[in-house]
Amino acid sequence: MQTITLEIPNSEDAEIILLMAKRLHCRILTKVDSSKKKIPNSVEALKHLRKIAERGTLAKAIPDPVAWQKEIRKDRPLSEL
Repeated sequence: MQTITLEIPNSEDAEIILLMAKRLHCRILTKVDSSKKKIPNSVEALKHLRKIAERGTLAKAIPDPVAWQKEIRKDRPLSEL
């Protein structure tokens, strides 16, 4: 058994290939119409990155991470470096 992946530039040719595959009793595993895939553009990506940046970081909530960790990890002492 062999698996072949094809990239077909237009839908008419794709239909011909699919009909031929059916005629040859081939099993169609997947069919993806990449022309309908949404390709993100840089403006949209930048908008999402700005949203993430606006949320802030834990630095605002935890001004001293070492003190916070010592408070959280009271069950055992942290090793000194």
